[in-house]
Amino acid sequence: VFEVESEPTQARERRRSLALDTDGSFISCEGGGPNAAGGSVFSAYVNAANTILGAGTLAVPIAMSSAGLLSYELITVLVVAVNFTTVHWLTIVADHLPKGTPRNYEGIARRYLGSAASHVISLVFIFGGLSLGMSYMLFTAGSMAPVLASYMASEGEEPEEKEVERLAQRLLWGVGLCVVLPLGMLRDISKLKFTSSVAIIVLGYAAGFIVFCNVGALLEKPAAGEGFQLVNVSSDFFLSLAMTTSNFSCHVSAIPIYESLGSRGATSIRKVLLLALGTAALLYQIVGLSSYLRFGHLESGGSNILEVVAASISVGQSPVRFALVSLASAGVAFNLAFSMPMAMWALRSVILSYYQAACAMQARRAGLPEVEVLEIENGEPSMLEWCMATTLLMLSILTLATLVPNIQVIMSLGGSLGGTFIAFMYPALFRLTVVKGVRSSRDLLQHKNAAELGVIAMSIVYGVLCLSISIRKVVLEFQAAEPSVTATTSTLTLTTTALIYELEM
Repeated sequence: VFEVESEPTQARERRRSLALDTDGSFISCEGGGPNAAGGSVFSAYVNAANTILGAGTLAVPIAMSSAGLLSYELITVLVVAVNFTTVHWLTIVADHLPKGTPRNYEGIARRYLGSAASHVISLVFIFGGLSLGMSYMLFTAGSMAPVLASYMASEGEEPEEKEVERLAQRLLWGVGLCVVLPLGMLRDISKLKFTSSVAIIVLGYAAGFIVFCNVGALLEKPAAGEGFQLVNVSSDFFLSLAMTTSNFSCHVSAIPIYESLGSRGATSIRKVLLLALGTAALLYQIVGLSSYLRFGHLESGGSNILEVVAASISVGQSPVRFALVSLASAGVAFNLAFSMPMAMWALRSVILSYYQAACAMQARRAGLPEVEVLEIENGEPSMLEWCMATTLLMLSILTLATLVPNIQVIMSLGGSLGGTFIAFMYPALFRLTVVKGVRSSRDLLQHKNAAELGVIAMSIVYGVLCLSISIRKVVLEFQAAEPSVTATTSTLTLTTTALIYELEM
C-alpha cells in the first residue's frame, strides 16, 4: 500500500521547511537545527496558542450563530478532542523520523506515502493559503470600512450599508496593492517578527472591547438577540463545523513547536496542547457567547464581529466608545496587513516549487546535463520569479475575495480541505507508516490500528459533507447575485434604447 522512498529528493521540501516560527523568525524544521531545542514549556505554549488564535477569533460568533449554542458547544468538544489527538500523533511521528527528513507534511508524505500524496497535500496548501489570504484581506477591509464610513459621513447621519460595502471594496484593493504587495516582496520576512507580539496585544484588546460592549448592552437590555437558537438544524451546522476545525488547528506548526522544547516528552507536549487549546476555547467562548446573546443570528456574509460592534456605535452619540472601537479596528487591520506576507509564504513556496519543477522538466527534455537540471529544480528562485509569483498570488487573492466576500463560506471551504487532510487524514497516515511501520493492507487492517482508521474514515465523511455544502453555498450566492446583474443589464438596455429613440426624434 505504502512505499518508502529510500533517497528522496529533499531540496524542495527543505526549502519549504525553512518555515516561519510564530514569533516571526526562521526555524529549521530538520532535526538538529540550531533552534531544535532549548525552549521552555511556557514558550511552546505561547507559540502554540498564538498559532491557534488569530483573525478567526472575530468570526467565532458567526460559527456559533450558524450552529446554535448547544450545537456549537458539541462541535467544540469534538474538534478539540480530535485535534488534540492528531497533533499529539504528529509529535510522536517527529520522534521517529530519520535524520535529514524534512519536518513538514510534503517531505514526510513524499518519503512514506509517495509523490502522489505529496502533490495532494501541496494542492491542499495552495487552496488553504488562498482561503487564508482571502480571509485576512476581508477581515482587514471589513474592520476599517464601518469606522472610516462613519468619519466620512455628514454630521448626525449614519453611513448607508451600500456606502460601507463600496468603501470595503476600495480598502480591499487599496491595502492589498499598496501595503500587502510591497511587504510580500520581502525575501526575509523575519523583519516582520514584531507583528506576532503586536498580534497578541491587538487581539486581546479587540476581544476585551467586544466583550465589554456586549456585556454593557446585555445589562441594559437583558434579553437574547433576535434569532438566538440552542440548536440550528440546517446545512449551516456543517459550515460551522468546518470553521471551528480551522479555528482550533495548529497542525502545520506542531512539529517545529515540539522540537523547540528543551526536554521533549509525552507529558510536556500534552501539557502544552491542553493549555493552548484550553486558552483558545475559553477566549472563543467569551467572545462568541457574549456576541451571540447580544446580537442573536448573525448574517454569514458579515465580515467579523468587530465590524458588527462598530456599526452599532455612533460617533455622535458615543464619541469615546467610537474612538476605542476605531483603535481596535485600526489595530486589527494593521496586524492582519503585516501578517499577510507570513500567511502567503507557504503558498508561494509550493507554487514556486512546481514552477521550478516544470522548468527542470523542460530543460531535461532539451537535453541539458543532469547537473544543470538539478540546479534549475533545486535552486533559489530569482527576484523576478519571486516578484511575479507574489503579484500573481496577491491579484488572485483580491479577485477571489471580491467574487466571494462571504467570510463563512471562505473559512468553511478552507476548513473543509484543511480539516480533511491536514488535521485528520495525514496525521493518521503518518502515524501508521512512520511509527507503526504499516506497508501493506494486511498490516493496515488490524485491530491495533482502529483509532487511526477511525480518524481516516471520519475525515472522508467530514470532507464530503462540509466541502459539498460549502460549494453549494457558493453556487447559491452566485445564483442570488444573478437577478441584480440581470436587472442592471435591463436598465442599461432600456436607457440606451430611450436615448437612441430621442436622438432619432
